[in-house]
Amino acid sequence: MLPWRNTRDPYRILVSEIMLQQTQVTRVIPKYKEFLRAFPTLAALAKAPDKKLLAVWSGLGYWRRAKYLKETAKILVKRFFFRTPEQLERLPGIGPYTARAIACFAFGNNEAFLDTNIRRVYLHFFFKKKNNVSDKEILAIAREVTTNLCHGKKLKYPGITPREWHYALFDYGAIVLKNKKINRQSRHYHKQSKFEGSFRSFRTKVVRFILGHARDKVTHEVLKKFLEGELKRINSAYTPRQIITALLKDKLIKKSKRCYLL
Repeated sequence: MLPWRNTRDPYRILVSEIMLQQTQVTRVIPKYKEFLRAFPTLAALAKAPDKKLLAVWSGLGYWRRAKYLKETAKILVKRFFFRTPEQLERLPGIGPYTARAIACFAFGNNEAFLDTNIRRVYLHFFFKKKNNVSDKEILAIAREVTTNLCHGKKLKYPGITPREWHYALFDYGAIVLKNKKINRQSRHYHKQSKFEGSFRSFRTKVVRFILGHARDKVTHEVLKKFLEGELKRINSAYTPRQIITALLKDKLIKKSKRCYLL
């Protein structure tokens, strides 16, 4: 059993859903446990030093997600945990899918949502011979089902909760439907780019490089030389300035008069 399926704690479900964005389950499981040991509550995460936050997050990639999680914790700890997709979408780094997943798994919301595995199930059963299928077409079918999963009278499937239904779709798409080519029928299909040598990979190298230095900071010149060496090693067209500027913009690193730091 995946650990986040054993809870209805909205904080733990929030952490799992953010981690699962574009990251394989096998990589998330150990990090999810480590993260909750380090930051067991919203309050603990809201007060976490960036250095510790990024050190714990290391290995998951897409570092902005860690900062978004902390920003979200700082918002929610002062108010209450948002329950509806519309409320959740107002939080940093949370889009339509993540908002509906959290609302479903934590609070029983019955709005339909799609991820890669769920989309594959609907494509397999309802669009066998069709290409360029839009999510709008899929969601029209998905909503017919989820409407009958909410609490009320005269339901077609009264014994199945939205949470159970979506977990079943996840598992069927991931475990039973082995043919990943089904996803190519989707209008929204795109193959994830190779990580090594990508812009993301150099951002990751910078954060890890700074984490590995005393007081988590390096001089401007040291970081520039490090990046020049890494970029030259694979003959990359990116420049140190591009990478550093992007990290500063996303507030993953900070700049002082002499140093870059976390």
